[in-house]
Amino acid sequence: MNIETIPQLEVFTAQVWEKVNLNLLVKSLAELMHEDVAKPTITGSQKEGMTHFKLTTDLQEVYYTFSAYPRLLEYWHIEKESIQRWENNVAAPAKDVLCFFIELQKTFGIDSFTMAKYTEELLNTLYADAHLYTRKKRSVYDLTEADYQTIEHQMEGHPWVIANKGRIGFNNSDYHNYAPEANKNTDLYWLAAHKKRATFNALETIRFNDFYAAELGIEVYKRFQEKLRNMKVTVEDYVFIPVHPWQLNNKILLQFHQDLANHYLVILGKSDDVYSPQQSIRTFFNLSYPSKHYVKTAISILSTGNIRGLSPKQMDIAPGVTKWVKEMLDKDPYFQQKGVVLLGEVATVSYRHPQYNAIPDSPYHYREMLGALWRESAEKYRKPDEKLMTMAALLYVDNDKQPFLQELINASGLSIQSWLEHYLEAYLKPLLHIYYQHSLCVTPHGENIILVMKNGIPQRIIIKDFVDDIVLTEEAKAKLPADLKDGLIQSSNKENTPLFILIGVFDAFFRYLSDILHTYMDYDEHLFWKTVIESIEEYQQDHPHLTDRFEKYNLFEPEFKRFYINSLKLLNNGYAEQTGFAVPKKGSKLPNPLYVIKQYESREFAAISNKTIQHQS
Repeated sequence: MNIETIPQLEVFTAQVWEKVNLNLLVKSLAELMHEDVAKPTITGSQKEGMTHFKLTTDLQEVYYTFSAYPRLLEYWHIEKESIQRWENNVAAPAKDVLCFFIELQKTFGIDSFTMAKYTEELLNTLYADAHLYTRKKRSVYDLTEADYQTIEHQMEGHPWVIANKGRIGFNNSDYHNYAPEANKNTDLYWLAAHKKRATFNALETIRFNDFYAAELGIEVYKRFQEKLRNMKVTVEDYVFIPVHPWQLNNKILLQFHQDLANHYLVILGKSDDVYSPQQSIRTFFNLSYPSKHYVKTAISILSTGNIRGLSPKQMDIAPGVTKWVKEMLDKDPYFQQKGVVLLGEVATVSYRHPQYNAIPDSPYHYREMLGALWRESAEKYRKPDEKLMTMAALLYVDNDKQPFLQELINASGLSIQSWLEHYLEAYLKPLLHIYYQHSLCVTPHGENIILVMKNGIPQRIIIKDFVDDIVLTEEAKAKLPADLKDGLIQSSNKENTPLFILIGVFDAFFRYLSDILHTYMDYDEHLFWKTVIESIEEYQQDHPHLTDRFEKYNLFEPEFKRFYINSLKLLNNGYAEQTGFAVPKKGSKLPNPLYVIKQYESREFAAISNKTIQHQS
């Protein structure tokens, strides 16, 4: 190939490469300290909390120094410009995250095979970060007026995962065509799949032909049916599957060619609708008709820990889980009052590869290469005066170090305190109700929650992707229909600790949100957590019938288990093939910020009381 024909031949400047390296180095240090992998020694501290660290490496003559401010949840806000790399007692600004990991490989306990694969993910992430830094960043002022999809495409990936845009399997052209931050629309291809190997599942209210006619448009649906008739096959023997262009080119044409040759699969062509990739990369929003369903497709790339296919087991039960959960929650007066919506996964189709499916205990991704899921559109539930926004946007900070949260609050006309109270009313209390009233756990991090806004103020939430990650307490498991038990990734939570909230909300989202408030907005993190406590206590006071459950699943316990998100690849699991999804491990304990704040307030109250008594006597 002539180099002039390579699309998007983009080379970043050394200055940009250094900036994104430094940003990722800061994140790496903070997250590895949080996961208790990086263990620097303290060399000094100052009154305002600034702490100075030294981190030794595998090389005797090389070490790193940096300064950071302590935050709750054993998190540190690292001062970016303070990081120095020392070699033979000569200091220089640290600006190479790859060098950092390689120099600490043995110290961290990373084997060489894992280190090489992780380096590939880091380099891919750096490339994406450089692209984002160069073409963006949209200022926070722009984003306050931006629509749902514009904000979606400005997001920078999972805040906890270091190599959050690793996407092993994508080449440069793929990145510019399919990465959400590349902001390029996508056409989906469609296959006809014979019912001997394909399974269509849907809510009982959905009629097969009506569903496809609505999703494809009647003319396209007729065109696809006519193509099958021209091939002298029976149209009624087939279901239709939307396919990601990458998956068609890289997997279907090669791995499924026997089925294509024998007409178990038929390539029908593209549909007419234009789609926009979401943060999760394999899910698409319909730009042509926003009220149509989101479409989730299989794409066999390694991204944030796992290969992103679609499990036939989960596809088989998704509509059933949707029916069970929504029937339970839709009848709840509390959810009706709060306007909470769970986006139903209303229809699925999966295709079982004849050879890979016959191999017992084969790696999971070989069984998950072809399938699709249709999820309700959030637009269906938006009122005319409301605006949709991914909750991940609350963590967005632009190139001028301006947080989107600050501009959002400014536009609302509220104080920070008042805005946060509205936010917790809209977000946290419904999650508490899902857990304590209905014994369900969903994954409520930023990318899975859509905030419904009005005049810059959170009104309510829309929850998506709940079937994939749903976890049940023992009470919910007892009520689960038998036909749904086999497909759930995690059918029960064996601990009484409410990790769904403590990890899924506090550690995975509030840890970052409180740091932004403290660092950029002069709003003390202790005040934030105090506001969280007040919101929880208000909910508990309003629901006295749940007192036994509040005590059994205690949100105020002193500590809870640490979750090892990055260590999943670095230490615990590496990149070994597995029969199922890799699940992060839990280990040593983290201090619960709710308990810490309550203890702090008790000591403050005791000190004030003692002073009052002494004064009165």
